Amino acid sequence: MLELSSEQIAKLDAVRRDEVIEKLLLEVRAQDPNWFAQHGLTGGTSYLARYRRNAEEFGLTDPQSTEDFMRYGLMFPDFHRDDAFVSWMSRPVDDSPEQRFKDYQSVMRFVWKLKNATWN
Repeated sequence: MLELSSEQIAKLDAVRRDEVIEKLLLEVRAQDPNWFAQHGLTGGTSYLARYRRNAEEFGLTDPQSTEDFMRYGLMFPDFHRDDAFVSWMSRPVDDSPEQRFKDYQSVMRFVWKLKNATWN
């Protein structure tokens, strides 16, 4: 059986985390080439790494929640600085940060649908 040291596991986690950034940048390059051209590979990597750090500051540790947080940062720059978001994430409840962020996503999907609905 192969056993990894804690240092090797930490390095493997770092590689996985960077792969998420690379994946998101590939998606952005295909979907929004102007954004990618403006930021470039290095700037885009720094941009997403900053959002990953912001996610961690809010207590998000789940890889999918962190990826979703970075996606929000691409769609809505500086959303994480909005007073309403900060209040939502720091409210005194027993929910995990991941659950609070999922709840936020649900509310935002609802609001998006309301704003973009076409009434017949």
